[in-house]
Amino acid sequence: MELKEEWILPDAVYDNPLLKQTLLGLRYYGLLLGRSQPLKQAHCFRGMVFTVSMILFNCTQYVDLWQVWGSVSDMTANAATTLLFTTTIFRIIFFYFHRARFNSIIKVAHIGIERILGDGWDDEKDIVTGNVRYLSRLAVVFWSCALVTANMMCVYSLVLYLMYEGPYPTPILRSWYPATDGKDNHFLEIYFIQLYIMYVGQLIVPSWHMFMVTLMIYGRTECSVLNHRLCFLDRYHKPGQNTPKTSVPDRVDNEERRTLMIDCIKRQANLVAFTRELEQLTRAAVFLDFVVFSILLCALLFEASMTTSGVQVFIDVCYITTMTAILFLYYWHANEIHACADQLSMSAYKSDWYRYDRGTNRMLQIFILYSNRPLKMQAFFISMSLDTFLAILRASYSYFTILKQLTD
Repeated sequence: MELKEEWILPDAVYDNPLLKQTLLGLRYYGLLLGRSQPLKQAHCFRGMVFTVSMILFNCTQYVDLWQVWGSVSDMTANAATTLLFTTTIFRIIFFYFHRARFNSIIKVAHIGIERILGDGWDDEKDIVTGNVRYLSRLAVVFWSCALVTANMMCVYSLVLYLMYEGPYPTPILRSWYPATDGKDNHFLEIYFIQLYIMYVGQLIVPSWHMFMVTLMIYGRTECSVLNHRLCFLDRYHKPGQNTPKTSVPDRVDNEERRTLMIDCIKRQANLVAFTRELEQLTRAAVFLDFVVFSILLCALLFEASMTTSGVQVFIDVCYITTMTAILFLYYWHANEIHACADQLSMSAYKSDWYRYDRGTNRMLQIFILYSNRPLKMQAFFISMSLDTFLAILRASYSYFTILKQLTD
């Protein structure tokens, strides 16, 4: 397999303070490549093996779903993980088809963070540092929730097998297995196959979602830096000056102020271009989530309400929390970008515009007019906002109540 140049990322990207944590999982899976990384083709082959394994297993889940069609309890037990794996596989395949675009947007985020840190302004560095800390805390919470859920499912299934008398329990997940003498006689074989799939899933699911959220956080970081720069343009009037001036002159150097304003306009244009490209790369998967997550959450709620095992209820609650968190992360941070971009015009107005000449003020007015255009991310016709997130939760609960009434 011939590797294209645009598939390979510079080594410096993996040292970027905002990106380095979230890129490690995708690199280990085999989706991302580094410049100095040895055996790049073998690395890509590992990613393809992981992906093909998930696709084949997901097919067995749909075969099992077809076999139990009509049994509500069996279908709901199968549906949640089946849909989760389907959406994950869709994202991986989409990445393979658009690998160069994903690498390009990673490079844009890397260059943007390096530029902010390289400018040397303490306030802007604090904004980046705050977002890095926020991302680290977010990653710890999300990874912990996902790993606890998946490993509890693996351990609980094995414990039931060791303590169970009679027909063996369902392994970790519901799936079809080609055995003429029934699946009960092949529990361990099925268990170890599913254990492998579960650990592949534990690697790619949190890694992918945190990767996309990191790109959204970069967009918010750029927007926050731009807001700060617009509010305090006088602090940037002298190159290398990090602190506010003790005395504000009656006049400003309008030529230098226009240069600063042009830089802000370019930054805003880059922010809009980045957000539109990120929207293009996420909208198909987010739209698929919009379609299936209501069913997924409904199935998990129904399974939790039907089980009598306290451990299984705990696993279902962790599973529901993880799935809700995935949905929330996308809609919350897309909403954050929109809210932060809405502040740009007010931040520009807060500057000392009353000391500019007419030409500089005209440029500022054009910037404010352009900033009033909403910067919203959409999944086709679905707006990525908190209102949409709440609508999905309401729909899930409505489906759950209807399902409970049909089965009672």
